[in-house]
Amino acid sequence: MIEGLRQAKLTPDELQANKDRLNEAVSQYTSVGELAADTKFLFQMAQLVRQIAVDTFELTDPTPLFVNRVSADLGDTIELEETVNTMKAVRRHPGSHPLAFTPTKRKFPITTVQYDLPFAMDLEKIIRGQLDASVFADHAAEAMSRVFVETTINAIDAAATGNDHYGRAQGSSVASAIDAATLDTAVQTLGDVNSEIFIAGRYFTLFPILGFSGYADVALEEIRRNGMLGTYKGARIVVLRDDFNFFYNAATIPDDKLYLGGARKGAWLHERDVSALEYQSLDPEKAWLKTGFRLDFDVTVLQPWKYHVITIT
Repeated sequence: MIEGLRQAKLTPDELQANKDRLNEAVSQYTSVGELAADTKFLFQMAQLVRQIAVDTFELTDPTPLFVNRVSADLGDTIELEETVNTMKAVRRHPGSHPLAFTPTKRKFPITTVQYDLPFAMDLEKIIRGQLDASVFADHAAEAMSRVFVETTINAIDAAATGNDHYGRAQGSSVASAIDAATLDTAVQTLGDVNSEIFIAGRYFTLFPILGFSGYADVALEEIRRNGMLGTYKGARIVVLRDDFNFFYNAATIPDDKLYLGGARKGAWLHERDVSALEYQSLDPEKAWLKTGFRLDFDVTVLQPWKYHVITIT
């Protein structure tokens, strides 16, 4: 198991069972009017759709691979505190008073960004069997994944551009496709400042590594559990699955980047629990159940040297 990955609350089978129960519960209603009149059920349906979306997202969320996740309640002020070691051994002079060192602290105020993920469930299409209620949960989970993943990798991209404290570059580039020399340099550099190194990216981008000397396969169970494809000179190779959005014609994870990190993460994803702001309302004219999510989070990279980004040009 890769250290740092959070465990999903439900297995894929349990998640599918919940979706089936949701669809079955809705199918008991024979008309839009009957369904719209049952306001208690509509409230429960909206709640269940949101919960299934969250559970689906957690099942495939790759962000804990890159960041420490910190949660806060609505209205809390978030501040990150770092203790800095100032101590060092000094030469002793008998009869003199030695220096006294004490740790110092650095504080970083954290700001977050609020997002809305609104959607409307067309009750007429659900009653007619044109749409399952669970489809809205799947689409909401994909939308949540896109905003969390894009925010995380964009923050790392923007931060890992300079040199680490040894003067070594935190980013590199290579033409056309990844080669062994570029990857060796990145793994060697990052391995000096981090541990349990991983190499993550789209399968398309990782594929050339499968032919490098130093690559080793892993058991099929590892691939199924956490997307780990193999190892390269001790570094884990992890596939990041992209969910291409055909409506917006956009990919979430770029195919021209490889992200290297390790067990010691240099970024924090701070999120506030804003579930108290979630809502549902019925538009009786359109027979739409309007609901959605409120999200409040952001990613702060304080130690960019714990990452290395390789760009394919």
